[in-house]
Amino acid sequence: MLVGIRPTIKNFIGTYLLAALVLLVAAELAFGISGLLSESLGRGSKLTGRTDIWAHCLELQSRPIIGQGFESFWFPERRDRIAAFFHDWRPGSAHNSYLQTYLNLGLIGLSILIGLFIATFRKIRLELFRNFEWGRYRLAFLVALLLRGWTESYFTTGSGLWFVFYIIAMDYPLTQLTTMQPSVRIPRSEKTPEFAYAEEFA
Repeated sequence: MLVGIRPTIKNFIGTYLLAALVLLVAAELAFGISGLLSESLGRGSKLTGRTDIWAHCLELQSRPIIGQGFESFWFPERRDRIAAFFHDWRPGSAHNSYLQTYLNLGLIGLSILIGLFIATFRKIRLELFRNFEWGRYRLAFLVALLLRGWTESYFTTGSGLWFVFYIIAMDYPLTQLTTMQPSVRIPRSEKTPEFAYAEEFA
């Protein structure tokens, strides 16, 4: 809805989103806005225990550059150590897609993920000028996925939402139907008698 307020907003959509991201990060660091929002919804300021999981996961991250390996952080040993902090629950993910990526693939994997999102946004921005409605849908879905990733771990191949991300991340070339035209046109004066005979019966 915001993208369609006025035509010129499409030219500055990247600036607007970057400013909103900076404001959200600043508000989170200064005021803990995610905790306040969760508390206002009756779920507690710790996002239903998620902040505790995040803290314990960061304590066990011993390889910040390359991570523990693809889908390797939640091996039984580390999972048991994290479960020791909870009496009746054994977490199987970090409940934060960005943190989950960092734990498994380190800063390198997290940088690649952010680069993927930036490349997808650039495609979507161009789509706003070619097919506005489809571009607006892609942009809205991308923003929703990025926000949901803060409290859920779904940047994996088995997630339905991550599969939908592939759909909005790809560009689909338009195919145009063309009418076949003869490559050589023979002047009437140069036509052989066979051609002239065929034309009389056509």
